[in-house]
Amino acid sequence: DTCGIMPEYIHSLATATPIAEHVPVDFELRGCPVRKEQLLEVLGALLRGHAPRLTQGSVCESCKAAGHPCVLVAHGTACLGPVTQTGCGALCPAVGRGCYGCFGPREQANTQALSAQLAALGQTGPALKRLYRTFNAAAPAFEAESHRHES
Repeated sequence: DTCGIMPEYIHSLATATPIAEHVPVDFELRGCPVRKEQLLEVLGALLRGHAPRLTQGSVCESCKAAGHPCVLVAHGTACLGPVTQTGCGALCPAVGRGCYGCFGPREQANTQALSAQLAALGQTGPALKRLYRTFNAAAPAFEAESHRHES
């Protein structure tokens, strides 16, 4: 039962865009999904009147700290870990999968260097474009890099 709501009458945006394009945003929680620890840190800090303390760095740093082998170096698996903000606990590389970039690009993400490395491993332009167009496709660093690989 759709409770009288028909899909053809539901209004939605033509494209998925960050909420900051529509309303002012003071603070952004990263992740897909947001981690419980991150949410509790932010809420607690805001209630205390402090700035939240969230992790900085890349997913690669989390992999090294956890003792995971680098899927990019060891297996040639496409991985956004070098250009992605840490915070997920390196979930994907922990199971042998390349990072999807769910926490978005880190500050000063060197996407061009990563793309060059991936191209040297055999990734084509269309594959590189798809790699940067997942959860954070509208993030400026990922969006710009994906456009570089359009046919």
